[in-house]
Amino acid sequence: MSARLLTALASAGVVLLSQGVVRAAGFDPAGHLVFDPDAVVAQSFEDSGSTAEGGTFQVSCSKTCQWETRGGNPGEELALEGKRYVHITALRDPFDVELPLPALDGSYRFRVWVRHGRASARAVFEYTSQERDSEVGYMFPTGRVTSDGWVELESNPVSVTGSELSRAYLRLDGTDADVDAIEVVPGGDYDPGSACLGAFDPVCGAGSVCISERCRQGARYVPPLPPVAYRSSVIDYMIGRVQHFFGGHYSRTHYLPVALAEMDKMRTATTPWSFWNEYFQGMRMLHDWHTNTSSAIGIHRSPRRLGVCFVEGQGDLTQSTWPTAPGHEDVLVAYTGPDNTMGLHPGDRLVAVDGQNPIEWARSLTRVNWGYHAADDPHVDADFVEAMRDLITSYARDFSVIRCDSSSTSCSDTIETILVTDVPVGGSVAYCDNRPGYHLENPPSQQTITMHYAGFSDWRDKVVDSQPGEDIYGITWDSLYGPQVDTFLQESIDFFRKNARGVILDHRAGNGGTIDAPEKLTELVRTPFDLSVGPTFMSVADYDGPDTQAEGLQLFNTGNGSVYHVGSNNPDLKLPVALIIDRDGSASDWLPHGMKGAPDVRIFGPHQTAGAFSSFYQFQYWSRLSFQLASGDTVDYQGNALLGHGIHPDVIVDHTQTALMQGKDLPYEAALAWVRGHLK
Repeated sequence: MSARLLTALASAGVVLLSQGVVRAAGFDPAGHLVFDPDAVVAQSFEDSGSTAEGGTFQVSCSKTCQWETRGGNPGEELALEGKRYVHITALRDPFDVELPLPALDGSYRFRVWVRHGRASARAVFEYTSQERDSEVGYMFPTGRVTSDGWVELESNPVSVTGSELSRAYLRLDGTDADVDAIEVVPGGDYDPGSACLGAFDPVCGAGSVCISERCRQGARYVPPLPPVAYRSSVIDYMIGRVQHFFGGHYSRTHYLPVALAEMDKMRTATTPWSFWNEYFQGMRMLHDWHTNTSSAIGIHRSPRRLGVCFVEGQGDLTQSTWPTAPGHEDVLVAYTGPDNTMGLHPGDRLVAVDGQNPIEWARSLTRVNWGYHAADDPHVDADFVEAMRDLITSYARDFSVIRCDSSSTSCSDTIETILVTDVPVGGSVAYCDNRPGYHLENPPSQQTITMHYAGFSDWRDKVVDSQPGEDIYGITWDSLYGPQVDTFLQESIDFFRKNARGVILDHRAGNGGTIDAPEKLTELVRTPFDLSVGPTFMSVADYDGPDTQAEGLQLFNTGNGSVYHVGSNNPDLKLPVALIIDRDGSASDWLPHGMKGAPDVRIFGPHQTAGAFSSFYQFQYWSRLSFQLASGDTVDYQGNALLGHGIHPDVIVDHTQTALMQGKDLPYEAALAWVRGHLK
């Protein structure tokens, strides 16, 4: 047979070679792998069987993982070392190999070779100390590839506190991937890590981030630093994806320049974490509902579960104690779960987190919060408020509240500050969906009511406040993913035409979906009309979108994109339909866009939608590193570019402390009153 060859992929789009000379397995003249002589762990499965008996390592995987033996016959694929390797066939069925690391504190690089499939590979460390949870170190391609398809994955240096280690193992999952030659070698300086509190606790230093009360070594979650020879090419390629394809007129004008300037700091970065975090921070600075970043660093959610959900509103009873911050609404307790409420009740007010306005604090987390999610419309804070309780337990030191008393409908004139460390660990909490209450009969499950989770349920029924003869019906739901809900929506339209004198649509946790779903709902309320074109009309790289309404109108008339065709030939123009919105984006922008202006439709809510009138690209890399990049815009029939401009309610209705303490849901009550006044 021919000798195996080792190559290095240096293309900026493929590749990330490790910087500098590090110890690693090599190959003899015949192409056989030879482990690094300094490796503290070296395993190629030659002494492992399907029961993992007789070997130094305990290997576990289910029937979807198997040992393959090859003898080197013509046409057979060879193991990288020896004659055995592991084949993994199921993505969600991880393959584990115990790593007998020394009981000493040290820093290591972890390596494994894979072939054919893309695997998520990480070393996992479990500790005896109750103060620290499991820690991980993820592996990414180094650029070394053999002529028969084996790809080397390697971690950056990972510190392991061996003196407190109870178990260490390597875990891989993937689809139809071969695995061979696990190696652990000393490398890097040992960093013991430490407890911390608050996202910007200086105790963590430049290379770590404080998440959930622990300094997280950033290099564990990102690829190696590209070598100097290829670094500029990598940077140009990565920034070019954003420069050429991101956004529409508003987002390219307002957000793109700042984000590109942040990404350009990659050129002076000297560590893997600073290099990659500059890029992904720049992505988050695009402030786009369709743009997001993902990394395994996101696994570190706090074990402390604050059982409180917040909503925007007016702190009508506490202005003398803490005035509303300019540019933002107040943040109020909407409802609480069964546990860990910290004695808070509906109507109480969150006034500060770590001494800052809660929304400004949440917006400041771009460098540390890889799950950062913002509306395109700069005036919309709903995503931050809905996520507030989880952001607090993961990234804050403390939060300050004003407590109120529902029996007297009054509030304290003092500020109470609660330490995050006072929030209990564990417990069950409600989901946060901007609905202080549910208003339809026969919920699909008790969980819907107790946990505030509508999710993907198709819930259509009579409104609980419908009086005899009123026949007011509604839908409460979150998803507009057409393949899942189109049939249900068509059935609902048919049902409403036959049975309803009024309709209330509660879509306050609008997760978006596909445009066919909002198109479907508009068939009930308006005659046919081509309302807008998008989101895929921008077909030229670096195009900033229409500068004038005339240019936008030309794009609309050209029809370069999907036409948003609303209405039908048999609408029910005498049926009053109220739509309640709050945290709505993407297809959930298109829904009020398509409903607004229909003859007997009114939209109710505290503010406009996210303005996410675009599509997106998705970029997937190894070991859970990925990003989604918004692209395109939408132009309406008058030539207006819509991205960045949310759809405003016809009737703006804010929650208030007074109403929440009294168990009232003011947007719903306003919608109900309007429908009652316009019954068919």
